[in-house]
Formats: sequence, C-alpha cells, structure tokens
Amino acid sequence: MKFNRFFILVLLFCFAVACNTSPTPSESSAKKDACCKKDSAEAAVSLTSEITCPKCGHKKTESMPEDVCVLKYTCDSCKTDLFPKDGDCCVFCSYGSVKCPSKQE
Repeated sequence: MKFNRFFILVLLFCFAVACNTSPTPSESSAKKDACCKKDSAEAAVSLTSEITCPKCGHKKTESMPEDVCVLKYTCDSCKTDLFPKDGDCCVFCSYGSVKCPSKQE
C-alpha cells in the first residue's frame, strides 16, 4: 500500500514539473503568435456596416446586432423596405459594406 502511494506521489510530482517548465524562446514565440493571431481575428469583428439602398443609392452606416439577423431594413431616403437576397441571412449580408458578425466569424 505504501508503494502505491509513493508511486502516485512521484507521478504527480513529475506531472507538475512537466506542466510548469518554461518553453524554449522559439516555442514561446510560436505559441504567442498563434494565440495573438486568434485574438486579433476575434477582435476584428466589425459591428458597423454601411447599407446602400439598391433603389435610390442612399448610404447609411448602421450598427449590427451580434445576436440576431436583421430581416427588414427601411431606407431613410426613399422608404423602400429591403429584405435579404436569396442565400443571404440578413440585410447587412445583402446590402452592407460589411457582412454580419456571424458571417465574419
């Protein structure tokens, strides 16, 4: 029984030492670069888009919600109701300068 406890303690010690060792500089920078690229990609999601009315050409910058798709947008200039084109999920994907947040990810 004492041998089993000793063996488990040695394994735990080795595991703790292995987890806390510092990587070499090249490994550290590679991990940092991979992490930073992912973070910058997530940070690059734009929450504004310029919608252009296909009827009158009026442009307006609008905020995009992150949690829902906008299925109807009314042009401020000509009062035309815009709906997503076939294959698009929302009006930002169809008429905006930037796709909606869900498509950016």
